Amino acid sequence: MRGFHSLWLLCAVTILSVAISRWAIAEEKANGTRHTISVMGQAEVSATPDLVILSLAVETTAPKAADAVNENASRGAKVASALKSLIGKDDKLTTTRYSLEPRYEQGKRGEPSEPRIVGYVARNEVQVETHKIDAVGGMIDAAINAGANRVSGLQFTLANRNEQLRAALEKAGAEARAQAESVASALGVKIKGVQTASTSAAPIIQPRHFEAYGVAAMEARPPTPIEPGTVSVAATLQVTYEIE
Repeated sequence: MRGFHSLWLLCAVTILSVAISRWAIAEEKANGTRHTISVMGQAEVSATPDLVILSLAVETTAPKAADAVNENASRGAKVASALKSLIGKDDKLTTTRYSLEPRYEQGKRGEPSEPRIVGYVARNEVQVETHKIDAVGGMIDAAINAGANRVSGLQFTLANRNEQLRAALEKAGAEARAQAESVASALGVKIKGVQTASTSAAPIIQPRHFEAYGVAAMEARPPTPIEPGTVSVAATLQVTYEIE
């Protein structure tokens, strides 16, 4: 009888041990416990710009608001006509801002007095989007000669950066894989596959910054030279690899 009880106890312990082992495996699978390596790959691709965004303005002042507006309208029409004759059929000329503001004369220091309006400033800003990269210098000169007296922005960019972005992502992916393999080798483990991946694209990096010009800076100048250089498209790829 004692031997029977011992055998029964041994069988019960064995069954319980198997049950516990299976529960532990199932619990591990349910929790999804995995060992991973996370890396970040970054890359840039350079390209020749195919689009220029040029911002100009006509600014006029006069003692009366109507006079400032009328002069601005006359000069603005000439600037628009000059630019339209130079841009291509797929290019754009857009008015981006118009303002009319009073100009004040401040009282002398130490003498209390209310600011007095001594004139008005009218400002008409336009933006040119053109694919004619080589003609930008001539457009600036034509606009200034027609009456524009502000060049507030000059930006080189890409009309469509999808091709460059895909190339940058491929390079970023290769960089991420190389980093992960280096880490895995250092740790003595192997990469099983990609668990997660996310991407982000940075804004197009401009080749240089162009200062704004007033009319005084543009007078008595030779033809305006413009060198577009190259722009860069950057991408980042965050990848998590599962390891064994």
